[in-house]
Amino acid sequence: MTVTSTTRQTLWWLRLGLAAASVLVLGTALATFLGVRASIAEVRDRTAPAVLEVSLAKEAVVAAHGAAVTAFESRQARLTGPSEQYEDETARASQQLAQVAEHNAAGESGSRTLRLIEGLLPSYNGFVGQADAHFRQEAGGPLTASNLLSASDLLTAPENGILARLDSLEAAQRAALDEQLGTSWLSPAIMFLWAVPLLVLLAALGWAQWFLARRFRRAVNPWLVAATAGCVLLGAATALLLGVQSDARDGGAALEHVVDTRSAATAAAADRARWTLAQVLTAQCGPEGVAACGDTVTAFAAGTPVPPTATEKPPSAVDEAALLDAGLTEPAWTGVLGYAIAVLAAAIGVLSVVGLQRRLDEYQFRVRRQP
Repeated sequence: MTVTSTTRQTLWWLRLGLAAASVLVLGTALATFLGVRASIAEVRDRTAPAVLEVSLAKEAVVAAHGAAVTAFESRQARLTGPSEQYEDETARASQQLAQVAEHNAAGESGSRTLRLIEGLLPSYNGFVGQADAHFRQEAGGPLTASNLLSASDLLTAPENGILARLDSLEAAQRAALDEQLGTSWLSPAIMFLWAVPLLVLLAALGWAQWFLARRFRRAVNPWLVAATAGCVLLGAATALLLGVQSDARDGGAALEHVVDTRSAATAAAADRARWTLAQVLTAQCGPEGVAACGDTVTAFAAGTPVPPTATEKPPSAVDEAALLDAGLTEPAWTGVLGYAIAVLAAAIGVLSVVGLQRRLDEYQFRVRRQP
C-alpha cells in the first residue's frame, strides 16, 4: 500500500472516528443530564414525600393514642369523649396515609402494607369508641380497661401492630430513596458514563492534531483546536451535574435526619402513652387493682416501665415544602445546560469533520497535481 493511499485512508478514518465519538459524547452527556433531572424529579415529587408522610402518619397515630388515654386518665372522656385532639390527630393520620398512597415508591409491597394499616385503623378507633361508651355508661370498669388494652395491642403489637407496619412501610420507602440517591443517576459513579467518552474524544483530537502536524507540516489546525476547546467546555458544563447530584444526596440525608429525629420523639411519646394507659387500667379495674381485670391487664401493667421525664419539646409542625426543596430542587440554569450540552457536542462533531475534510481535500488536490 502506497503512502498516498495510507494517508488518505487515515484521514478518512479519522474523520469518521471523530464524528462517531462526537455522537457518542452527545448521547452520553444528554443521557446523564436527562437521567439526573428525572431522578431528582422522582425523589422530590414522589419518594421523599412518601418517606416524610409515613413518619408524620406514625406521629399522628401516636399523638391520637396519647390524647385518648390522657382523656381517660383525667376522666374528661365522660364529658368530651376521647378528646377533640384525638379526633384531629386521627383525621391527620388518615390524610397522611392517603398522601402516602399517592406517592408510594415501594411498589406493590408498600401498597399491601398501606392497605393493611388503613384496615386496622378503623378497628383501633372502634375499640377506643367502645371504651368511651362503657366509660360513660358505667363510669369505667373492666370493660373499659379491656377495650383500651385491645386498642393498645392493635397499635403496638411487635410484628403486626399498626406502628410496626408503619415502621415497615417507612423502611421500604427509605430503601427506595437510598437506592435512588446512591445507585441510580444520582450516584457519583455515573460521571464515568460521560467522562470516559469525552476523554477518548479529547485523546482522538490530540492524536489527529499530531498526525496532521507531522504529515502536513502545520503546527495547528484551527478547526480541531476549536473542537478541542468545545470538548473542554462540554466537560465543564456536564461536570456541573456533579454539584446537582451532591445537593440531591445532601437533601435526602437532611430529610432522613429530620425523620429520624421526629421518629425518636414519636417513640418517646408512645412510651409515655403506654405508661399513662397502665395508670388508666389500674384505675379502671377498681379497688382490687389490675388483678380484677385478668392476667392480660396485670401483665401489661407490670411490664410497663416508668418512662424518662420528657425534656425535649414536642415536634413542631413540619414545613414539607421547605424540607423537600432543600437540595431537591433543580437550579434554574439546568434548563439552559441541556441546550448547551447539545450545541457543544454538535459543534465538536461539525468542527472535527470540517477540519479533517479540508485537509483531505487539500491532500487529494496535491496528489492530482503531481506529474
